[in-house]
Amino acid sequence: MAMIRPAPAQEEAPSPEGLAFFETHVRPVLVERCLSCHGPEAQKAGLRLDSRAAALEVGGDSGPPVVAGDPDGSLLIEAIRYDSYIQMPPDSKLSDATIDRLTEWVAMGAPWPAGSGPEDEATAGSDPFDLEARAGHWSLQPVVEPEVPEVSARGWPRNPIDRFLLARLEGAGLSPAPEADRRTLIRRATFDLTGLPPTRAEIEAFLQDDRPGAFDRLIDRLLASPSYGERWARHWLDLVRFAETSGHEFDYDILTAHRYRDYVIRALNEDVPYDRFVIEHLAGDLLDNPRRHPTTGTNESILGTMAFFFAEGTHSPVDVREEMRTRVDNQIDVLGKAFLGLTIACARCHDHKFDAISTRDYYALAGHLQSLRHQYAFLDPPDRIDDRVLELQSIRSALAAGLPRSEAAGPPALPLREGDALFEEFSGDSFDGWFPSGQAFGDGPTRPGDVTPDPDGGLLRLEAGWAHSGAIATTLQGVLRSRTFEIESPYLHLLVAGTGGRINLVVDGFEKIRSPIYGGLTIGVNHGDGPRWATMDVSMWQGHLAYLELADGASSNYTGGTSGLWPGDGWLAVGAIVTSIHPEPPVPAGEAKPGPARGRVAHGELPAEAASLIDRYRQVAAELPEPTLALAAAEGTGIDVPVHIRGSSKNLGEVVPRRFLEVLSRGREDRADNRLALARRIADPANPLTARVLVNRLWAHHFGRGIVASPDDFGAMGQPPTHPELLDWLASEFIRSGWSIKHMHRLIMTSSAYRMSSRLFPEAEAADPTNALLHRMNLKRLEAEAIRDAMLALSGRLEPKLFGPSVPPYLSPFMEGRGRPSNSGPIDGDGRRSLYINIRRNFLSPFLLAFDFPSPATCRGRRDASNVPAQALALMNDPFVVEQARLWAGRAASAPGASPEEVVDALYESAYSRPPIGAERERAIAFLREGEAAGRAGVEAWADLCHALLIAKEFRYID
Repeated sequence: MAMIRPAPAQEEAPSPEGLAFFETHVRPVLVERCLSCHGPEAQKAGLRLDSRAAALEVGGDSGPPVVAGDPDGSLLIEAIRYDSYIQMPPDSKLSDATIDRLTEWVAMGAPWPAGSGPEDEATAGSDPFDLEARAGHWSLQPVVEPEVPEVSARGWPRNPIDRFLLARLEGAGLSPAPEADRRTLIRRATFDLTGLPPTRAEIEAFLQDDRPGAFDRLIDRLLASPSYGERWARHWLDLVRFAETSGHEFDYDILTAHRYRDYVIRALNEDVPYDRFVIEHLAGDLLDNPRRHPTTGTNESILGTMAFFFAEGTHSPVDVREEMRTRVDNQIDVLGKAFLGLTIACARCHDHKFDAISTRDYYALAGHLQSLRHQYAFLDPPDRIDDRVLELQSIRSALAAGLPRSEAAGPPALPLREGDALFEEFSGDSFDGWFPSGQAFGDGPTRPGDVTPDPDGGLLRLEAGWAHSGAIATTLQGVLRSRTFEIESPYLHLLVAGTGGRINLVVDGFEKIRSPIYGGLTIGVNHGDGPRWATMDVSMWQGHLAYLELADGASSNYTGGTSGLWPGDGWLAVGAIVTSIHPEPPVPAGEAKPGPARGRVAHGELPAEAASLIDRYRQVAAELPEPTLALAAAEGTGIDVPVHIRGSSKNLGEVVPRRFLEVLSRGREDRADNRLALARRIADPANPLTARVLVNRLWAHHFGRGIVASPDDFGAMGQPPTHPELLDWLASEFIRSGWSIKHMHRLIMTSSAYRMSSRLFPEAEAADPTNALLHRMNLKRLEAEAIRDAMLALSGRLEPKLFGPSVPPYLSPFMEGRGRPSNSGPIDGDGRRSLYINIRRNFLSPFLLAFDFPSPATCRGRRDASNVPAQALALMNDPFVVEQARLWAGRAASAPGASPEEVVDALYESAYSRPPIGAERERAIAFLREGEAAGRAGVEAWADLCHALLIAKEFRYID
């Protein structure tokens, strides 16, 4: 009998998010790992995987390998999991992260661009790509402020926003919904701006304020609240896939991640101009005059660059080039979507299928991101450490001047063999070509005549020509990084001395986890003054790009490590670095170069005035504070990246100079060939995307949907704006206001449109069924964090403290797996807002996940708002909810002199911002009496009522 396959059901068009997911996470894997055997040139087992029809309908000898929406029923997923006799790819298993991405893709329905077939997998750049035609897309046109339209109903508009909306409504024969009542307005505005419910006192004060401008004053008060920054920081953290661990096998900590979260909160509360905020994110480490913390003086600007490093990481990856490529791809994806609303990552394997983004654009940006480095930056203001270092330097100079000159010939040239090459000998006056971080290594190698006090009260004469982290003071911390170089020889020999120092070779930017594969690329130095050779066997990495990282004793704990940051003395000195074909160093260490300590002058041999200088030196050195550190970007050697044909690092095309997107650079001479220039181009008012994207995000959070409904995709596959003139007017106003986000909140929220009721009117719904014209306010469900935080506010457990290290998450007995922390946090997170609960990628909160907390994998400008049984189960059974209901009941029932009816009124007003209506009060009292009759008297009965109020949909929806 012939096999008869049913005709495929008519399917909905894939979402822009789904297509972007395919282009970012699926197509590159298919191209690199599958199509050589299952593509246009070969079809093993009769299977092709270069089109959706081939993968989902035609299949091969075993039928279609992909069943849309059913990963467990898909042979493809079974094969890549190595769960059966079919194991693909046959040469090596895909990484766990890649398997998870392919599984997620199948589960979401296997979205694949329409018309994508075998011809799509041609060599990158061979597809027709008409930049001029694609450059005509609406979002790439300059922002031009439109005329504010005239309207008939002149009494309704409060500001230009209303006139733009009303003009469209009148054109459709519609009228705006009436204004919501005051209780609805204060609840709406308070949750929108603070993520917390209004208190009964705040509601009463607003109801009693009968002066003109009461709502405007309410908005101003909420914008001035510290809770505003917490609320809107959470929205921003979704865009940068914020998490505090790296995921994968062991879920290692991303050290100091909480400092970034706190930075965002402060920036929003201070209303830092958005263009400045953008520049800080992309190049905050390169600013000559960084923004400083208002009280501590620490560098705020550099903290923005931490956002580059919140991507998921692989523990000790087998293919470090692929790890680098995946990391850079994620950074490009987040940069493009968060700031520009463009799916740039879709151009990794080929020119973008729909937008004016070529694969050359992709690799031009990849060069910028491949050039930056991972560091733990020193944040302190100059007067905290730098001024003390200058004093120490001055004392050392004075001590050296007081000693008789001891002339000595410089060290002989290092004898090199054939096959040796001198990488560095530190013979100059500066670290030319090296990148210092911190103060330990000073401004250059040791110089003739340099001295430093020793622990016994004498002086050490230092040999010239060493990169020495203890020359100024062993208590200083710092790191010295080399230029990026290609590993050509199989051995690297370093002449070293020191105590507690470390040397890392960072290959292809992989910094974090050293062992097991990368353990040989780290050398500990702990033998003291005598010079020794340290050798790295780098034969496995020949042809790879790398740089050296020299870390002093204390700093070695936060380079290449994951366990934590801690203080400590120590020092490292490096005198020469040689690349070689020989496994042995060129000469014995003693013959290579004199050690860093040339000799000692005993205390008794010093001039009398030296004693007071040494005493002062010791005092200043002892008072050196521990530096304030944070993960951040660091500048490295500029790297131009070749096009990876079909996205493969094994098939390279022409090298593309670093620059900005071509479509946004026409008519400009500056190429933006460095990261700071790139940041300024993105934040340029002439950029048509940056302001549009941000005001659309604000609009979406206030109205439940953006003017552009696809906030992360302003390209051809995104949704067109419902009100393009309004969008451009808002973008123009945003720039004119000095990029003030608070100004835009105030403008949007003081409009008549924002005050509309969400009530449905049949005639209006028939004419505008999706509310695209915004004839009424949209009903909005609270996000997971706001639901949890509101419960804490009602129970009285909410801790108002801002900032600080995150609280460990509560781990139920069912939350098992590799990387599970040894200790669980408290059920209620010590009362801290959800923003401050540690986000561990492998152990996300089940309660928050039930309410669509997003997996921190990429930019998410719009969260899902599902309605699933797990939400009801979480509200009924989660111990956190049960405990908050009990605490809330205890507060309410203990109100002195309050009758049961008054307590019920207070509960309703606290939960819903309104008193009970109709028979609600009577039903609540009857419920309490039934509980008492069943043996649940007192607080227990009240707790049941409070729990019921928390479960109700009204609690988690904003009218």
